[in-house]
Amino acid sequence: MKLPLIPPSRCTSTLPNDLEKSYLIAEPKLDGSRYVLYLGQGCDPYERQKGNTLLSRRVSTVDHKHVDRTLNVPHITGIEYAGLEGTIIDGEIQAKDFLATNSVMNSGPVLAVQKQETSGYVTYHVWDCMVFRGQDIRGRSLAERRKVLEVIIERMGNPHVIPVPQITTNLQDYFTQIVQGGGEGIIVKDTRLGYGTGWSKYKRSADVSCIITGFKPGNGKYSGGVGSIALSVYQDEKLLEIGFASGFKDDIRTDISKNPKKYIGKVVDVFAQEISKDNRLRHPTWHRFRDDIESNTCTLEKVKEDLVKHVKGNRKKYDFSR
Repeated sequence: MKLPLIPPSRCTSTLPNDLEKSYLIAEPKLDGSRYVLYLGQGCDPYERQKGNTLLSRRVSTVDHKHVDRTLNVPHITGIEYAGLEGTIIDGEIQAKDFLATNSVMNSGPVLAVQKQETSGYVTYHVWDCMVFRGQDIRGRSLAERRKVLEVIIERMGNPHVIPVPQITTNLQDYFTQIVQGGGEGIIVKDTRLGYGTGWSKYKRSADVSCIITGFKPGNGKYSGGVGSIALSVYQDEKLLEIGFASGFKDDIRTDISKNPKKYIGKVVDVFAQEISKDNRLRHPTWHRFRDDIESNTCTLEKVKEDLVKHVKGNRKKYDFSR
């Protein structure tokens, strides 16, 4: 069964202002290489492989076709997955780190296998299904496609093919955990929409310094304590509130709740993506205390300057990830 070529979708939507909507989920932004797997005999859209086919998102400058890396990962592609012929899934190949992934996937097949025999086999982290047994399901909701994907992975029974976890609540806190652990960020998706629609990146952002000037009460499991801290900076020698941040660890939250007065006036660093025209930080999230910075140096001008530097720096790098 020959399948159509389906290039993997990119994140093209704007990050939602409210991350706690019930229809939003988050997935970790992986530091690997994007690949689409076509399952079954004769399913290669280019008719180069007889069986399962693994195609990169990258297009070759030589033949202008998506780069084929099927033979680099025979522990994934060299298995007959009965009952799943005509299925296309989307995900990311990952080794112990990005350099190791690159080394394996950009080697010739023989060397790629040798490298994995020495340092460990790569894993295929899957997050979506475009076609299931010949039926295009890209128009179905993410919630429906996820159920199909879980059935596919269970049927494959391959320990090197695993589903990317989905987080359904406290997306802001999850983002904080990811970046504090050294990760890039998360992918936010709308579970009501079709493939590639409503996908947005929430990446590690600029680090800006602000002053704690107040608090908001917590909700849910944080009821009775502090939910978030008010962030302010100086403008024309007066304090201007520019947002609220949460995402701090429970021990910090507990101490702030017990001793709020001792935190008023402290300088903190927060991650933020941008600042609006009315001087509000977009999605600020806790990073760290800055006892080494004088509060009078935390100005609106400095925050904007740091955010501009961050945006310009990112524009110099082409993002090959999701």
